[in-house]
Amino acid sequence: MQQVFFLSSMDSRQFSSVFRCEVERPVELPNGHHALMVSCDPPVNGQELGHPLGIGELLLWSRFEDEDLRTFPAFPHFVQICLPDVDLPAHAMPASIAWGEIYKTEADAHAHEMSARPSTEAGRDAGSPRGAHR
Repeated sequence: MQQVFFLSSMDSRQFSSVFRCEVERPVELPNGHHALMVSCDPPVNGQELGHPLGIGELLLWSRFEDEDLRTFPAFPHFVQICLPDVDLPAHAMPASIAWGEIYKTEADAHAHEMSARPSTEAGRDAGSPRGAHR
């Protein structure tokens, strides 16, 4: 897994700009899938989410049920964007606040470049994010 990548979103105004993400650590989710705890630069504007000083860490996991962040084949990769919630019960999945994409380069993230993405089947969403702007 690449240790630095770029997060943006075509689905969420809050994440429509580009954020440089550095992998802090892998996380195993209750469903057995893998997520990544990342630091993001610049911090995300968190006022609407109760974080007036910004959000410097995010938890990212695959948007599609049959894909995994540990084994994804190419950039971009579609992700659920979650707040790192330390009070989350061990069996509960983290709540998604938005959908996004991770890209290999900053330029690809700005352009929302999809040319490296293998074709995917529709209808495999792992769930709609809470509060996502579509």
